[in-house]
Amino acid sequence: MDFTGTQKIAILLLALGDKFASDVFKRMERKEITAISRVIMELDSVSKDDVEAVLREFHMALVDGLDVVSGGQEILKQLLTSNLDAETAKYISDALNIDSGPVPFQELDKANPKLLSQLLRNEHPQTLALILGHLKPEQASNLLLMLPAPVRPEILMRLARLESVPEEMLLDVDRVLQSQLIAMGSKEGKKVGGSQSVAEILNQVDRATEEEVLAEIEETSVQMAEDIRNLMFVFEDCKFIDDKGMREILKEANNDDLTLALRGASDELKELFFKNMSERAGEMIKEELEFMGPAKLSDVEAAQQSIVRMVRNLESSGKIIISRGTGGDILV
Repeated sequence: MDFTGTQKIAILLLALGDKFASDVFKRMERKEITAISRVIMELDSVSKDDVEAVLREFHMALVDGLDVVSGGQEILKQLLTSNLDAETAKYISDALNIDSGPVPFQELDKANPKLLSQLLRNEHPQTLALILGHLKPEQASNLLLMLPAPVRPEILMRLARLESVPEEMLLDVDRVLQSQLIAMGSKEGKKVGGSQSVAEILNQVDRATEEEVLAEIEETSVQMAEDIRNLMFVFEDCKFIDDKGMREILKEANNDDLTLALRGASDELKELFFKNMSERAGEMIKEELEFMGPAKLSDVEAAQQSIVRMVRNLESSGKIIISRGTGGDILV
């Protein structure tokens, strides 16, 4: 699939994680952050091969652009694999305790067992032996039982005779299997993008950048901006608020909303609220919770969202400060 430059940047940031994305965003203009955030929102699933292609392109751009000689584990691994046979490269990597890279068939445990057996039932017994030898014993036995009975003894005999197999051969078989599983719908492409990804990234930037980015996204889609805000702070995150902040919330909270919201809260969060109430108010809510009839999950979530909106309003008015970035508490 062909991607634009901005899409490649978005995929790169998502693939390398929140910390990397946060560091990159700190060096960008806010308009650039907004453009990338918008692309992240629009991304759906990106296949493993496409993600790897973007990472390779980024890696090659770095290598081609370097004016100095660099060492390190990755450079050494490239030298070993490029200049030595697989067995010698593996021996040296093991001796130096170097991560040898991707492990063949590592992700097969995520595949639907029935579809996997259908995919493999016409494979050569030698290929099946290779695959079984890399699975956990329980998974290997389950897969074996789903394969045709006449071929099982030959697979196990070939597995018993297996010794050293070139790593590249294993990786080639694994790559073919992965692509076939994706095509069959047994294994999804890597999920990237969406509101959750944008929320996780914006949680790492400063408040001014967050607001400017969300304001520009809001010009395109009010709902999109609201979805991101909802994911950036959820009701359970109130457990990170200090006692002073909790008392501010209790002053403003609607009692019925709070009671219903606490119905779906953890014991830790409930105790934090009760600790900052008067003893009488706490006992009343505890009693209501005890004798309350069944409540719809949608009603509980709506009550929690009402409290979350109120928390945001308190933050906007300066009564609660929400600190952004990688250090410190979420709320102080």
